[in-house]
This record gives sequence, structure tokens and C-alpha cells, in this order.
Amino acid sequence: MRTVVAAALALFAALAVGCARDDTPSSMIDDAGYHVRGGAVYYLNPFPGKAFRIDSADPGTFEAFDRTYARDGERVYIDGHPLQGAQAGSFELLGRPGLARDDGRVYQRDRIISTDPDGFELLDAGLARDRAHVYWSDGSVLSDDPRHFTIVSDRDDYLYAKDSRAVYVNGTLIEGASPQGFRVLDGAYSTDGVAAFSFDRLIPDADVPTLRTLGGPYAVDAQRVYWMGRAIEGADPGSFAVLNVNFECSADRHRAYYRQAVIVDADPAAFPPGRPVTGCSETSISFGG
Repeated sequence: MRTVVAAALALFAALAVGCARDDTPSSMIDDAGYHVRGGAVYYLNPFPGKAFRIDSADPGTFEAFDRTYARDGERVYIDGHPLQGAQAGSFELLGRPGLARDDGRVYQRDRIISTDPDGFELLDAGLARDRAHVYWSDGSVLSDDPRHFTIVSDRDDYLYAKDSRAVYVNGTLIEGASPQGFRVLDGAYSTDGVAAFSFDRLIPDADVPTLRTLGGPYAVDAQRVYWMGRAIEGADPGSFAVLNVNFECSADRHRAYYRQAVIVDADPAAFPPGRPVTGCSETSISFGG
């Protein structure tokens, strides 16, 4: 009996020692990212992820910049893996998550986006540029005219920008828009003084001098009413009104509309006075108390 007890105690002690020597980080108790423990470097994935040992890392010179980037005396690491070609001695973070540089390149995570780090600068609204290009927030090239690039407007979830040759909205080229004279009316509506646009689309036959926005996706000119730049057929611009912009309900003196569709059997003349519209569809319209 004593022999069995002694063996069990020895086994328990061996297991305890083995557990005590396990320096692997755990997402149950440790923060995600880099850890130097017991003469080794580990990368711990976010919960419920597991850690792995970075065999090539030198714990004596290892330095973590953040959860993403790190370096030792010879290599740069991203998410625990070597960043091929990166220069450890000159590597540094830029002032935006996921952007970094060394003496020869600018990186967006593990992708090289510029080979002009000394000319690289961060712009507003997640943009950046070097001496050859302007970069969208995902690192793709937006413009090859950085010297003349400007942000026109950044509000209501629409980022308008232009250079000497083109106009962009949310990183998309507005085909045919002239940067000279370009201005934003409101939201997705804009004009260059000759043509009008909804987001990146030309509004055919728009009467530019009289075009005005009504809030949300609606606009009107002397001839037509528009929802998201598309004409609402038959709508009367002189009497058109937005009844509930969030539910996209509207009416003129003759009919009521949900987006571009006529609401069946809805008669604006019979709407209860003083009661706000609280919702609508192609078949019904509802009013508050």
C-alpha cells in the first residue's frame, strides 16, 4: 500500500513540475499578442485562440511594438510570423493602426504599399500619400496626382476628394465629373456646375441650376423629383414633400410614395392633419397619434 501511495505522490509531483515549467501563454488569463517567457518568444492569438512559439525570434533582443508588430535584432514580425524583407533596425510604426515603415518601404499590415517612406504622410479620413500616389484607407492607390489632391467634404458618411483631373466619392471615381467647379450639395448629391451626380452616378437630364436636396436620398429640380438620383416617375416637384426620411415616405398633391413606388390607394388629400407619418410601404402608410 505504501508503495502505491508513494508512486502516486511521485507522479503528482512530476505532473506539478511539468505544469510549472509550461510557460506557454493562455488566452484564458493572458492578453493577446507577444510574450517572452522562459527563454522563448510566443505569439498568443485572441481568445479563444492558442499561443505558438516563434522559433526564429531572439528573446534577448525581442521588442513588441503592439499586438501586431514586433522585432528582434534581425527580423520584423507580424502576428507572430516573419515579415519578409522588412528591415528590423529602421522599422517603426506610423500613427495609424496597421501602418508601419522601414528605410525602404511602407507597409499596410504585411503588404508593401509604398517605396517612398520619406515622402509618406498621413492625411485626414484614413487617407495617405507619398510623392507619387494618394492611398485609400485599404492601401489601394486612389490618385496619381498627390500634389493637387484635396479633400472636398467628409460628412454624412460621404468622403469627397479631387485632384487636377478627377473627382472621387468614398474611394470611387465619379465618371465624367470635372474637378473645376465641383461642389457637394448634400449627402450623396453633387454637381460640377454642368452635370449632377448621385454618389458616383450621373443623374440624366437633371436641371442643374434648380437642383436642390430635400434630405436623405431625395432631391428635386424644376422638372423632376429624385430618390437616390433616380427619377420618381410622375411626381410633382412643385408640391413634393418628404414625410418621413428614415422610412423613405413622401407625397405630392396627388399621390404618396415609398421610395420610387406609388403607395396603392393612399390619397394625400385624406391624410389626417397634424399627425406625423410613422412608416410606409408600397401598399400602406401609417400615422402617429
